[in-house]
Amino acid sequence: MHLKSEHKIIFIIAVFYTIALTAGSLMRPIHIIDDPMSNIDKLLHAGAYFGLTALWIFWVLFKRSSKTKTTSSKKLWQIVIGICFMAVLYGVLMEVLQGTLTSYRTPDTWDILANTAGSVLALIACLVYVNKSKMLKSNF
Repeated sequence: MHLKSEHKIIFIIAVFYTIALTAGSLMRPIHIIDDPMSNIDKLLHAGAYFGLTALWIFWVLFKRSSKTKTTSSKKLWQIVIGICFMAVLYGVLMEVLQGTLTSYRTPDTWDILANTAGSVLALIACLVYVNKSKMLKSNF
């Protein structure tokens, strides 16, 4: 598949994922487990924001690699870290909106922390992936 079409597909998936995450964050919650000591909710938050951040980072990486003009490594990582920061802000915004737009959800600081952890883990995973792929390409 051509890189331009791949980055368009990733963009479409990222947009739909973001819309779905917004809808899921603002709709009436479904009780998965009634045990208040269960951390499954926090794992779901971390996983959701891992996916959000990773999709947008890979969209930028594919977009940059499909252009003929190269972007400096420093500038590219500033963009990628900016995406992680925006995902964290988005998570904070969703928690604030839960408290202001809905009567059935409440903002939770632990959810913000779980969202942030997921975004940071996605950033680290992308850094490792890109560094490993560069190392693999240089060996062959």
